[in-house]
Amino acid sequence: MNNKQEISPKDITVVVQGPVQTFSDREQELGITQKCLNSVRQFLPGAKIILSTWHNQDLTDLDYDQLVLCDDPGTNIRAYNVDGTPQMFNNNRQIVSTLDGLHHVTTPYTMKLRSDNYLISDAFLHLQQAFPKRCNEDRFFNERVVVINTFTRRYAKGLPVVFHMSDFFYFGRTEDVIACWKMPLIEDFIATKDTPYNIGFPDYSIDCTQMLFIRAMQQFDQSFTLNGLLDNNPEKQIFSDRCFANNFVIADPQQVGVGLCRKFVVKARVSRTKGKVAHWQFKEWQQLYKKYCDPNFDLQYPIFAQYKLFLQRCLYVFPARLENKRRLQQRQKKVSVNK
Repeated sequence: MNNKQEISPKDITVVVQGPVQTFSDREQELGITQKCLNSVRQFLPGAKIILSTWHNQDLTDLDYDQLVLCDDPGTNIRAYNVDGTPQMFNNNRQIVSTLDGLHHVTTPYTMKLRSDNYLISDAFLHLQQAFPKRCNEDRFFNERVVVINTFTRRYAKGLPVVFHMSDFFYFGRTEDVIACWKMPLIEDFIATKDTPYNIGFPDYSIDCTQMLFIRAMQQFDQSFTLNGLLDNNPEKQIFSDRCFANNFVIADPQQVGVGLCRKFVVKARVSRTKGKVAHWQFKEWQQLYKKYCDPNFDLQYPIFAQYKLFLQRCLYVFPARLENKRRLQQRQKKVSVNK
């Protein structure tokens, strides 16, 4: 793996987006944004920091170069529960605070970083340049964008899923990172007689990360579509795999150089083995890279490590398939009863 070039921190803008304290009943870890900003100064000295947050936030002792204050679009409704209550999300808030910050970037490279995460190294610089080969099919970006595998799921409810890309961290060419967030705000889901709960019911609604990824990638190809969380077939799987291989680098937070806030590391399922093994692993992404982009890539992935991951999934991931089948049947029954 040979670097194409050395990326100077002076060529990087870090857009730190989100609240800097508890906002609209969403609890924020005390001092986490200050820790975030200080970590950027430590690991990217000379980089520009844009803090994109909301009006009336306490900015005391926060170290940034440019401030972007966003108008709050409020929550959005993506689906309804079977009891008729709406499912509320902060997707539009994330889109606004991210895009408003990105639109002020003038450097060649950009990082999108949540205000409640932080850097622990500059490993992402190497990763972004370490896999230069690309294939022509489904090549959407100028260069690769580095993401973390936290919530970049390979499995959900025990079953394979597609287009399930994390929305926590992005690093790459500025135009490519902007493309990952170039989308209109999400309109509230309107229940109808044919779709009273969510599109694809009784399947679950597509995950927020799937939705954001699909909406962004549709600017390149309208084939990015899903009818539900578990909507999958061989063609969609290949499409998703090739897109991941050809446009991104997926690795765990430590390999990328990202620290997660306390709520994602203390007793959170996503940080336990059960959660981690459902995500794409760095070596698995490298398998995709070798398959679709560089057949000569020297992949060092011992059989023992592959077997260990498979056994962990047999223990923690695959058993959920039976439970999921039962839950889908229950969802359908509840609808019949309500009718």
